[in-house]
Amino acid sequence: MRYVAFTLCVICCVAASARAEDFFPPPWDPTLPNQTYQHWIFPVSPYEPVEQFNPYGPPFIEWPQTAHLEPVEDWKGIEITTWHVGGEPGEISEVNIWVPNNKEPNQYKLLHWQMTSDKSPTPSGDPPTTNPPGTSLPTGNPAIGLGGTWYVYDGLIRIEPNPDGEWLTFKLVACTHIEEIVIRTVCVPEPATMGLAAIGGLLLAIKRRRA
Repeated sequence: MRYVAFTLCVICCVAASARAEDFFPPPWDPTLPNQTYQHWIFPVSPYEPVEQFNPYGPPFIEWPQTAHLEPVEDWKGIEITTWHVGGEPGEISEVNIWVPNNKEPNQYKLLHWQMTSDKSPTPSGDPPTTNPPGTSLPTGNPAIGLGGTWYVYDGLIRIEPNPDGEWLTFKLVACTHIEEIVIRTVCVPEPATMGLAAIGGLLLAIKRRRA
């Protein structure tokens, strides 16, 4: 029985992963160190990411009391199960996401978020906020229309200097259905630190070559 349950769980996770699409690449060099990646796919897990790489600690989401699973039709007319943020008409609900960081001092941190939903994650026109506060930067990516009211949105936030971790807060209008959320981060060291690291790597390579 346990084997059957485990098999069904794996099949569901694979199916959800195959369905989910990561539309926007990170707006920085993907070879930079100190990066994290967290990808929530609903309904596999509304709290912990289905896919993640974060060596600094576990990321997680805090949902409002009105949030629950709800089946709806997606942009292809296919029934999917989404995470539904409810509430009364006109009501705004906060969704808070915790992302741990590199605890070493760095010059700044970039956080790139992406959400697939049937309503904008920024109903007031303002971008999501972070605590500690950050500065929103343009990504150059227009919202991608998937069909009907479904769109893929993204944004970029710079926090300086990098904190040990930050909360990312979305303010969603009532009756928003979310299909997936992707968050990438990178902590960028000061130029002098990067130069010292490059010199150290060069000296190590020379030492190995002589040996």
